Amino acid sequence: MGIKAVVGACCWAMLLSSPTWAASLQPGQGDLSINQGQGFQPVNARVDANVGDAVMVGPGGTATVVYDDGCTVDVQPGAVTSIAPLSPCASGSNADDSSLYAQWELYVAAGGTLGFLAWLVYEAEQTKSATPSVPTSP
Repeated sequence: MGIKAVVGACCWAMLLSSPTWAASLQPGQGDLSINQGQGFQPVNARVDANVGDAVMVGPGGTATVVYDDGCTVDVQPGAVTSIAPLSPCASGSNADDSSLYAQWELYVAAGGTLGFLAWLVYEAEQTKSATPSVPTSP
């Protein structure tokens, strides 16, 4: 039970810390590149992009960023476009507040982690109480 709990906790932590895909990048024509933290790399097919990725289209090229809510943004040739935490089509009083998005992610991650840790403690207690105590031999 001990090793399984540790492996489960590690997997859970990796899931919560992995980047969330905010948009997909669909190439049109011409040269298209994306920088996901390791320099600009060429893109020839649709790719998932996360918040903060930079997208660049060469002169005369076309590409479209499609956010999770269906909002589409054309990438202008020669300009660098960054993937935003909220789609440009989002409306409402919180549409311009990217800190709200970060707070929401933090609360979800913290709640999930606490729930998982509570489950681990419960399982450990159940295993401990189900194991009969065996007296040591003299």
